Amino acid sequence: MKDPRRNDRRVDLLFDARHIRQSGIGTYIRTQLPHLEDAAARNGLCLAVLADPDSRPALRPSTEVIIASPSGAPMYSAAEQSAWRHAFEETRPRAVWLPHYPYPLARLLPGRRGMSLYVTVHDTIHLLPEAISGQSRARRAYARAMLKADAKGCRRIFTVSEATKVTLTEIEPSARVLVTPIPVDEVWLQPADPDLSPVQGRYVLYVGNTKRHKNLPLVLEAFAGLRDEIPHKLVIAGGGASLRTLDDRVRRLAEDNPDRVLVTGQLEFAALRALVASAELLIMPSLYEGAGLPPLEAMASRTAVLSSTIPALRETCGDGAEFFDPHQPDQLAELLRTYCTDDAARAELAERGHDHVLARQRRIRATAAADAICSDLAATT
Repeated sequence: MKDPRRNDRRVDLLFDARHIRQSGIGTYIRTQLPHLEDAAARNGLCLAVLADPDSRPALRPSTEVIIASPSGAPMYSAAEQSAWRHAFEETRPRAVWLPHYPYPLARLLPGRRGMSLYVTVHDTIHLLPEAISGQSRARRAYARAMLKADAKGCRRIFTVSEATKVTLTEIEPSARVLVTPIPVDEVWLQPADPDLSPVQGRYVLYVGNTKRHKNLPLVLEAFAGLRDEIPHKLVIAGGGASLRTLDDRVRRLAEDNPDRVLVTGQLEFAALRALVASAELLIMPSLYEGAGLPPLEAMASRTAVLSSTIPALRETCGDGAEFFDPHQPDQLAELLRTYCTDDAARAELAERGHDHVLARQRRIRATAAADAICSDLAATT
């Protein structure tokens, strides 16, 4: 229902924050909102935020909250398109910022084509073959069509890595893409309480889900071959209480090593921080990533990182990690053997990673996306 106090006043910018409680995109939304409010206030812009009724963010009084209708619409769904259409009708925004890539079809309606569109593309996993992405041919075609529409129709696209920008410009060379890397939350640089870790003793750590592109079977294969050489446990965090996955190798390899492989499931943030900080190594084995925050969070915690050598992780981790081919378990096994048995080498790698994160934090401008949008709008007021 339209608020009668609005009197048809037009909003300058509508930001979609419906997924603020999710991991990944939720972290991005929570990071960007205060920067966006600052930039909007500095430029004298009217900002509105689209939110679900059960996840309204804490905002300044000057920021309007628009309740999504329908609420709870999943990403990539027809209901999401409907929520956007209703929000556009209510706010008549000059510009919209969507923190994920589906193109809002309501922008094609009469009276909406002058609305500027900004989109953040975190990754392009949906374009990859089904063996890696788990996406059907129809879903991959949908993703390509949406990204093509973004590339042609957006005033600006933000990506979190140069690697993702390269993919987008291959789809559409004329795409206006600005790379805006995500900084690590400063809390990761603070000491964690080791007593909060759910695991004690020596262990190496994987943090993430069990989707195909995360490549968890490689970690289990490499670890299984070393179980008689190192005393460490392998801890899998964030994959759910059990190893629910389309890849039976994960379940089988974990069940074959029940005394050495621990699955924590989802953890409270303080427990996760302590788990990461107390690990001897964090392993990032992905076949694909848009950027990859877990290795940076580990580096910030002074935990040494072993990472796959894919372009996005090379870009993110720089000289702060040791790299392995994500198709070669023997390469990972050799790195595990070295860094689980050589304390000095592991400490040097951890320090190198910490230095990398500090340098990266100084280099990154967390406000870049919000500043770019609000500067554009202020210039055309």
